[in-house]
Amino acid sequence: MSLMESFSTESYGGYTYLLTPSQPTNIDWSASSTSSYDSLSEENLKITSPEPFGRNKSRVTPFVLRKRRLAANARERRRMQNLNQAFDRLRTFLPQLGQDRQLSKYETLQMAQTYIAALYDLLDQLF
Repeated sequence: MSLMESFSTESYGGYTYLLTPSQPTNIDWSASSTSSYDSLSEENLKITSPEPFGRNKSRVTPFVLRKRRLAANARERRRMQNLNQAFDRLRTFLPQLGQDRQLSKYETLQMAQTYIAALYDLLDQLF
């Protein structure tokens, strides 16, 4: 009996899973065994990467790659627009110190941090 035959297997959704050994294996794991694993033949230990059927990376056409890239660009553009809108909304809650220009994102975060700390100190003084 080979090593692989001693394990029970089950298949689900195109994948084969090795379960616990159905019978105890008699493999000598002591130091006297050879380091080349002669008792474990390569024929019995073939490992294949489980890939779903119909998916092969080498068959992706340039058209599909371009559509994926365009979709990823659109998602990133939408993400950045939402982030910029959130910064604009945050700037409306911060006090204006007579600045002619819009605060950068970094300056906005610094100002918000300072403003929150000042409000906290004000509340602390009142109560």
